[in-house]
Amino acid sequence: MKKSVVISALVACVCACSAPRPENVIEWQTLGNEADSTGAYYVQRFTVVAGQPYERIGVCQFKRPIEPVDPQDTIIEILPGYFAIGSPRFAQAAPGDTVVVDIRTRGAMRNASYAPDGMHLVAGGKAVEAKNIIHPITEFPAQWRPAGEGARDGMIYGPEAFAINDSLRSAERPGAYASIPTPKSVQLSGKMVAAPKTYAIHSVEDARHDYYRAEVGEDSVVVYTNARRPQVVRAMLERRIAETADAEGRVPAGVIEDWADLPYRALMIDVARNFTGKEEIKKLIAQMSRYGLNVLHFHLGDDEGWRVELPALPELTAVGARRGYTTTDDVPFLKQIYSGNGNPDDTTTPANGFYTVDEFVDLLQYADALGVAVIPEFDSPGHSRAAIRAMEDRVRRTGDESLRLIEIGDTSTYTSAQAFHDNIMNPALEGPYKFWGIVFDGVKDLYAKAGVELPAVHIGGDEVPHGAWSGSAAAKQLMAEKGMTEEKELHAHFVERVADLASQRGIKIAGWQEVALGHPKAYNEKVAPQMVAVNCWTNAGDKGSRIASDGYPLILSNVDYLYFDQTPSTHPEEPGLTWGGIVDEFRPLHATVDRLCPGDEALQAKVAGISAHLFAETVRNDAMVERYIFPRLLGLAERAHSVRPTITDSAYFGAITAEMSRWAAEGVNFNLRQPGIRVGADGKIEMNEAYGAGEIRYTLDGSDPTAESALYTGPVDAAGASEVRARLFYGPARSVVSILYL
Repeated sequence: MKKSVVISALVACVCACSAPRPENVIEWQTLGNEADSTGAYYVQRFTVVAGQPYERIGVCQFKRPIEPVDPQDTIIEILPGYFAIGSPRFAQAAPGDTVVVDIRTRGAMRNASYAPDGMHLVAGGKAVEAKNIIHPITEFPAQWRPAGEGARDGMIYGPEAFAINDSLRSAERPGAYASIPTPKSVQLSGKMVAAPKTYAIHSVEDARHDYYRAEVGEDSVVVYTNARRPQVVRAMLERRIAETADAEGRVPAGVIEDWADLPYRALMIDVARNFTGKEEIKKLIAQMSRYGLNVLHFHLGDDEGWRVELPALPELTAVGARRGYTTTDDVPFLKQIYSGNGNPDDTTTPANGFYTVDEFVDLLQYADALGVAVIPEFDSPGHSRAAIRAMEDRVRRTGDESLRLIEIGDTSTYTSAQAFHDNIMNPALEGPYKFWGIVFDGVKDLYAKAGVELPAVHIGGDEVPHGAWSGSAAAKQLMAEKGMTEEKELHAHFVERVADLASQRGIKIAGWQEVALGHPKAYNEKVAPQMVAVNCWTNAGDKGSRIASDGYPLILSNVDYLYFDQTPSTHPEEPGLTWGGIVDEFRPLHATVDRLCPGDEALQAKVAGISAHLFAETVRNDAMVERYIFPRLLGLAERAHSVRPTITDSAYFGAITAEMSRWAAEGVNFNLRQPGIRVGADGKIEMNEAYGAGEIRYTLDGSDPTAESALYTGPVDAAGASEVRARLFYGPARSVVSILYL
């Protein structure tokens, strides 16, 4: 796009619609990346058509420095990540008029997840729902190409995708009984038998984790196992046998022997930032069990939400499970962030929702039957804004200050990793400990009602920013009384006291790496025995090795291998975060113990588990949850089962290809690599995909392909076209768009 076109496009305008729309609509697009003497920027265009008077529009988007192009317009940061945009032209517009507001935003627009969401009108000080239209950022190169000569273009164009697909396509498929997670041993007799339908299961003593030996014979399968839930072993064997059977229903006789290297094999699902309902969680639990994972790390409480009912503290969900438009905290719900429509009572958006007691009990029982333990997490003392606001509402309603989590008059100045300034519990007060006691009791009651063992409660403990208690009189007094010289000692004090509260109730705890790093020996000796898991999440240094060396149960959780919320490619249409790097389907497979916990075998033997994580800032629906998790879950399952390399990348990609038909048949969404497009030797357009499966649909008019677009069946004559676009479809899954400019 020419520079003059960009400049002229930046001028905000008001124009009359030829046909006023009856509904409220807010459209968004980016006008392209630019740069000036102060650095990179892009301009976001908001186009508003309303059927009623309004004063502002509310917008959720990741926090970046922003300013209106028109100095008459205004921007208010209601919460980091939630903004109110105002303009005098809103009040001047008649119903049906179009108002365009341009916002200059620092940085580069590189990824669809940096587009806004939760856009709504504000009229009479209240939120009014509006239809959101987000224009894709694949309209022309300037939208995703950074400004400046020689700047790297993140778009993966058709010819590059073509070469990648050719390099990845694999004819390898898992051998008999050898689908992921790959068994330790498969010995075939050479004899084919009818697929057995009866199972004889015998309990055995064995020190290995979830050990089994299965003898596949003519009439039955004889299984010897130490598994806590033998029915899970049977289900896995039934799957392996079904996958191995030939067209006549025969399978090779033989012996399968297997066990897991790690006792803790986890997937973390964050429902605090954006909510995922019970049925989808059950669907994911079933898939976890299928692939040998045995822990659901359930991230239920964070800054942006509290998602499980505890009857003793009804404010936690009455306030913490609802988000909406407000400019004050003196309301019985949270300020909107990430998603929503300004209405705290609309449960059709992922901003709002929680699990009732009965729903959570049902989840626990369902998971337990499938051999999956559920570890609930409520992050503290940082990442606690939802709990803090809920307890402040309790004070307003009841006058009871005994559960207050913050100190009134605290002048501490800090910025959390997510840019909050008011999300830290104060460890010098008694309120947080009384609060945690009630939470522990409430959680224990839920598990008792379900008849399920409570394995641990994850207390968080991560990302407490510098200066969190620098202006707290209570904190200064406690530090003086205890002879503390650094704020991190207050953090340690908090963890120790919460660990004591858990221990008094017979509850084990878990935490992020900060609870186990940089503490004195006396602290480690007291806290480490209470821990069942410490998640090491950073992607640099020897933190994992240090955690294991100090006697903590290390859980490999490194962001650059195991954070499923990171984008799998640099394609601008692909959602996901980028701060931890690109995490494609191969990264979890490569998360070996040698990479993530370097050291000798004695040190590595202290590794207790591995966990992948899906934080939900960019999640908007169930299909997105699944698309982030699959196919990466297969790499996690393989490494959870065997900490050192087992199969090649080619065999792994073949295993993914084999699973795709099963996911599609079960209605599981998954990520597909984009198709390739190139000009062939004869001048015609050639396309390919990586799997030998699915349908490539394409267009020649610059529009994005849909499931109804032309089906690629062979080289295409694109004479007269200026670009070709293609997308791969397979069952419920669809890839991002590939582009070839001609």
